[in-house]
Parts: sequence; C-alpha cells; structure tokens
Amino acid sequence: MSPSPRQEPASRRPDDSLAALDSAKRIAACILVMPGVDDEGLPDTATADAVRAGVGALHSVAGMPASAVARYHAEIRRIAAEAGVPAPLMAGNLESGIGYSLGRTGTDLPYPRGVGIAADPQLAYRVALLAGQEARAVGYDWTLSPTIDTLTTDRDPILGVRAFGVDATLTAELGAAQVRGFRDGGVIASAKHFPGHGDSTVDSHLGLPVIDRDAETHQNVHVAPFAAAIAAGVHTIMVAHVVLPSLGVHEPASLSATVNRTWLREQLGFEGVIITDSLRMAAVAARWSRPESVVLALAAGADVANAKCAADELPALVAAVEQAIDDGRVDPAELDRSVLRLLHLRAELVRMRREYPRPQALDAALRWEDSTRAATVDVAGRLRGLDGAAGQTILGDSDLAARLVAAAVERGVAARHIKEPATAAAIQQVTGAARDGLVPVIVPPVALSDDDRWNIDEVVAASVGLPGVVVNGVMPAARLAADGTAIIVAPAVDAFGVCTEAAVDAVLDHLVGRGQA
Repeated sequence: MSPSPRQEPASRRPDDSLAALDSAKRIAACILVMPGVDDEGLPDTATADAVRAGVGALHSVAGMPASAVARYHAEIRRIAAEAGVPAPLMAGNLESGIGYSLGRTGTDLPYPRGVGIAADPQLAYRVALLAGQEARAVGYDWTLSPTIDTLTTDRDPILGVRAFGVDATLTAELGAAQVRGFRDGGVIASAKHFPGHGDSTVDSHLGLPVIDRDAETHQNVHVAPFAAAIAAGVHTIMVAHVVLPSLGVHEPASLSATVNRTWLREQLGFEGVIITDSLRMAAVAARWSRPESVVLALAAGADVANAKCAADELPALVAAVEQAIDDGRVDPAELDRSVLRLLHLRAELVRMRREYPRPQALDAALRWEDSTRAATVDVAGRLRGLDGAAGQTILGDSDLAARLVAAAVERGVAARHIKEPATAAAIQQVTGAARDGLVPVIVPPVALSDDDRWNIDEVVAASVGLPGVVVNGVMPAARLAADGTAIIVAPAVDAFGVCTEAAVDAVLDHLVGRGQA
C-alpha cells in the first residue's frame, strides 16, 4: 500500500486561497481542459502553462499504464505547487474503472447496467469503492460518474450499458450507494446527467435532444435519483445538454439558469459543484463557439465549464469570460462563489486521505473477483454448460467475441474463434463437434433498429440446442429467449466500443464455471 497522492496543504483555508488568486486565475479555476503529454510521458508545454495559469480541472490522459499516469499526475501537482496555485482537479470517466480512460490497466469493473441487473446496493457500493481506490492510487481526484439517468426508452442511442437500466427507485438506491462507495474510496463523485437523459432518442454528442416530458414524470422518474444522490452527499453534479420545452427550458440544460439555479440550487438544495457536460459535444458546439459556450455556462450558474478543449485554448476562454464580466453578462461575485466551492472540494479531498494500492500494482489488467460476478449478466432459458474437453466455438466479429475466446482459453477451455458476423446463415454452416459448443455473440448498436431486432430473433431461432447466445446490450434476456434457446444479455460494450472484462468473465461463469478465475 502507498500513501494517498499529495494534495494542497490542509492548513490553507479556502478563503485565503481565493484571496491569493487574481481575476484571470479565478476564471481559469472554473474551466476544465484536456491535458497533453510530451515525448517523456509528462505534461507538455501547453498543459504546464495552463496549470500555472490556474486551470481548475484537467480531464484524463489516455492509453497509459497506471504507474505512468501516477507519475504524470504527480508532475502536474509539482508544477502547481511551484507556481503557487491550487493544483487542478484530475478528472476522468471511470465508467468501468480506471481502464475505461486509460486502457487495459487496473481492474475492469462492471458497467452500471451490470450493477442494475444484480440489483444489489452492496455490490454497487463495492464496485464504486474499488474504482475509487484504484483511481486515487494513480492520482485522480474526481470521477465523472455515476450515471444515474433513469432509462425509459429502448431507443436510447448513447447511455446503454452506462445506465443502471432499472426503475427510478432502484436507480436512486444504486446511485446513492455508488456515491458513498466513491467517497469511501477517496475520490469525488459526479452524478450525471441532470435533469435526466434517459428518455432521449438523440445522442447529445451528435445533436441536441429535445425531450417532451411532463412535470410528474420529470420529478418522480428523472429527478428522483439526483435527489437521492444529494441526500447521500454527492459533491458534484453534471448537467446534460437536453432541452425540455414543456418544462420551460428552451436552451440546453447545461446553459440554463433555470436548471442550475432554480432546480438544483433552490428546489433540491444542492450546495456542491455544478459541472456541464462536455461543451465540445455537438448539442452545444454546433451552435456556439467554445469561448461563447464557456461564458454561457458560467453565466447560467455552472461552477465548471467543461470545455474539454486543448490546453492551449485556455487563454482565449479566460479572455472571453473577462470580456463577459466587463459587459455584465457574468457576475464576478457568482464566479468567486464557484471558485470557493472548488476550493472546498480540494479541502474535502485532503480529509478523504486513505491508504491505496501502489500504482505499479495496477499496471496489469486485473480480474474482478467479486463472488456475485455472475449476477451482473441477465440469463434466460437453460444454458448447456461446457467443459474443457468439449471446447467451445465463439461466432462473432466483435471485440467481445475475441475477449470471450481469450478468457475461455485462460480457464483451460479449448476455444476457437470464427471471426464473422453471427447470423442465422453463419450458424447453419457450422457442423459437427464445433456446433455442439457453438456460442453466437451479437453486439448490436445501442439503439436497436427493426433490422437489428430481426437479426437477433433470427439468430436466436437458429440457435436451438446450442449452449447459448450472448447478446450485448440492456434489453431483458427473457424478451429475447425462445423455446430451446438460452440467452445471456451481457452489458459488456458501451456506445464508444469500450469492452469490460468483468462482463466477459460473468458470461463465462455461466458457460464454463469460474475455473481459474
């Protein structure tokens, strides 16, 4: 075990830290940008300059092992200390652990949908606790999770496995458990995406969702999990780029004073940090320039404008906000209150010091060994288990299919891979012993079209007598099952194509037993 990553000294009070910052640094403190990496794996010049300028938060680097990330984060803090500014909060999307941002490093954990299938708040807590411990070990301060949107449409194109996929009451319970788990693991959590993205059929990365939602559904279904997260002590909330005209919100919620100040601050009593969803998403970026969207976000009551742009763009963003202050569009007193909230967040991180794994221990991809792992996939029908001697053949052209083959071999099963799409025709072409152990693997789009549903139904019908069919997604397995065919719905791959080994192992727990896992 190693001590917690170095933070700003607890002896410096937030009010004193605020007084030490000039106007430009106060503005920079309310902006999140993307860091860069030089040839030595350390912060590049633009990132170092942004840190010295007082940038408030940096999003995660990517594609680096845990120990390299820990070294990178330590250097960021060294630069900040040398410049006499608060260290930027190191943030990341940890949807399935640190590997979600960094690649195959640390423990692959189940997506929220897997937690929702298990419907176990204690499991939800354990998953977040481990994610938090590993994140803090490598120097993260802030996880932009959990996702607590109540998913109410199967036409959702983006949340998919990143949502619990259960009703509002259970979503609230699981989300609150994860808030507590992340806190006990040593990192700040961010409940997202207020005021709920689960009834959208538009991906806000690509367009602006306009949602027709009545007031009762809004409060009881979509807002209720956020109220529970606040009650559980969540420190930050991310606000979505959704428009709710029937509720009086005609601009993206992330840029709405009604959403930030009236709904979150006044009605829900939230006193923590409000951060926008990424301002580079098309829902906002297609309508406003980056500097203008930062101004609009801060003017509407966000504490952190999640610009998520290159670090060298920070000076232009600060200049735009300075001009908006001069024009009266941004209130400097409100900005100071945002900076204070962020300084209090840093003080809270100091109080959350724990003992953590050494970063080097997380460089390898680690297996999640929770005793309830098998409960994080949905099974319908009677599976015909496989043994090592009989072997198995995985049919499918996805990363999930390839990962299932590799993991089965690790368990001593003679597995082979047919790398072509799992279709009814492909199943019929497999004969003999290979067919006895044939497992088709389907990874359809997050939002299923009629053609996607038809293909799944055809594959299921063609798989009578096979050990089982694996389908990635969030749909109930019982809805797909047919007589004589067993189905495993595995929340393994998200809309961005990131596959978690936790779901791979859970599938194999059903097909071949835990084996060497």
